[in-house]
Amino acid sequence: MSIGLAGLYEEIGQALTALRANAAFLLRKSGGQADLQAAARDVETQGAAIDRRLRVLQRQLPADSADARPAVLPMLHAALENWQDVPGVTAPPVLHVEPPTLRLSRTMLETLCQLSCQALALSAGGPALRVSVLIDFQDSPHLCWSADNGAGLQLSARLPLGAEGA
Repeated sequence: MSIGLAGLYEEIGQALTALRANAAFLLRKSGGQADLQAAARDVETQGAAIDRRLRVLQRQLPADSADARPAVLPMLHAALENWQDVPGVTAPPVLHVEPPTLRLSRTMLETLCQLSCQALALSAGGPALRVSVLIDFQDSPHLCWSADNGAGLQLSARLPLGAEGA
């Protein structure tokens, strides 16, 4: 089964995000060990360079209609699945997307995946993270994202939806 260039881009990007979170975790836990801190910073630097190259690749990918607006729920699930082996993550996140069939542009979906992965990294060591995505039509359409681990971590973002996002 072929996943296509866009799918490959997503998989590499998700694995890279998990790698960068591991580097951040190691940096926090290195406790003044200069050699470990230097290695973790190098992984962060290399990860940032790979991320920049992936973004260039993404802009060069053809926008075929079947892949242009992926479904949010399976893509978020796939992005967070890469985090099962991250130190401190003890339970898979609980995802809620409303409507369940919501589709967004790749740019907006990438933003949601990055926010969710960062929230999962921040909640490491705590209870399961709950991630919620819904559309709010009050005033003008916005995408509302939130993450809560029930132990003090509460994050949220309100992203405007225009022709690009929805």
